[in-house]
Amino acid sequence: MSAVVFVGPSLSLAEAKSILDASFQPPVSQGDVYRAVERGARFIGIIDGFFEQVPAVWHKEILWALSQGVHVYGASSMGALRAAELVPFGMVGIGKVFQAFHDAKLEDDDEVAIAHGPAELGYPKLSEAMVNIRATLERAEKENVISKAFRELCEKESKLCHFPTRSYERLMTVLEGQGNRDEALRFRSWLPTGKVDIKHEDAMEMLHVMSKHQAQSCGPKEVSFSFSHTDTWEKLIRQTAPAKGSEKLDEMLDELRLDPILYNQIIERGVARALALKEADRKAITEQPERFQQKLHAFFVSRNLIEGPEIQKWLHSQRLDTGELISLIKREQRVEAIKIDLESEIRKSLLDVLRSTGIYGDLLQKVTAKSKLISDGQLKSFLKGEDNLSEEQLLDWHFNKQLGIGVPVHLGSHIAELGLKSRKAFLQTLIKDYLYKVALSSSPQLEDSEATS
Repeated sequence: MSAVVFVGPSLSLAEAKSILDASFQPPVSQGDVYRAVERGARFIGIIDGFFEQVPAVWHKEILWALSQGVHVYGASSMGALRAAELVPFGMVGIGKVFQAFHDAKLEDDDEVAIAHGPAELGYPKLSEAMVNIRATLERAEKENVISKAFRELCEKESKLCHFPTRSYERLMTVLEGQGNRDEALRFRSWLPTGKVDIKHEDAMEMLHVMSKHQAQSCGPKEVSFSFSHTDTWEKLIRQTAPAKGSEKLDEMLDELRLDPILYNQIIERGVARALALKEADRKAITEQPERFQQKLHAFFVSRNLIEGPEIQKWLHSQRLDTGELISLIKREQRVEAIKIDLESEIRKSLLDVLRSTGIYGDLLQKVTAKSKLISDGQLKSFLKGEDNLSEEQLLDWHFNKQLGIGVPVHLGSHIAELGLKSRKAFLQTLIKDYLYKVALSSSPQLEDSEATS
């Protein structure tokens, strides 16, 4: 798509389509501009936007769009507000509402806010915008329908109202009751042909300007600022953008459902990861740039990927380009930081996990049996004994014969990934397992006794 316009109650869809060839979207909210650029928009027009219950469009995403060479225009309502603030950075503001905010004659967001009905009904207006009321009152004064004093009184009374309740009918009813009956009746009779919809006029003007620029085949927008990828910006992207590679996710999940155990493992790891990243956001934990290369190296080593061609092949199979790999490693850093931060809470929850998966009992029997069979002295003296395995042979026994994966080239990274703090601790774990399995092979009845102990 080339042009995207966010419009709602300020301008009907039929009018908008008669002026500009574009994709017309509902009022803009946070993330919509980012998504539009990702889908190929080169011209973006913002007319209407959400204010209260829905997060408003963020200044940062408009700045990002401009930095990507996208032409961004604003007018009438939310577009006028954002343009007034971002004109110095290259956003194009159009119309009288924009100019009033840009010149600081207006400051409050509620000047353009209204209540309206649903999109299905064409966004019917349930209240009147303060900027429209001001423009209408100014015209009525110029045409000698009302006095300056009455205009000022009307403006004051309208401004005191919360925006969803603003209307000409309510305004006249209130003023008629305050002793301004003659002037109010005169204004009421003039209103059907005299009222001004400045938001509508500005929206129309913006679309005409966009149409003209589109016809001129403008090149990419050039900006003088450098966009900064802050942690908050990365958070918005995570919340807004669909993950790259997710196009076939539903079908892949169907494949996983054929193996219920694996499916549940993947879902639970997904839940844990999502919560870890959410907690990292809450605690403002970020990646550590100085340790990025270390984490990147450990990431590949833990997957037994050492050589460049192997790594490139793996990245291709996982559909990861350089930018996506960097983002993945940054997330890995943040998840790791949460693991460290919540270590004690995680240890407590592991009992629930072991029991819910049904392996607590088997593990308890095994560690109890090992403790009975193997003394601390055996562990300490094992590698010194001439008749025992050497360290190299022990590693070969564990990785090649037990796991069938080959000894990792970078054993230290593998040990760290397992949550062990030293090579010695890892080797003692292997020795204990080796001695236990040797004992089982020489006395098979030990396994039976375990089951009944």
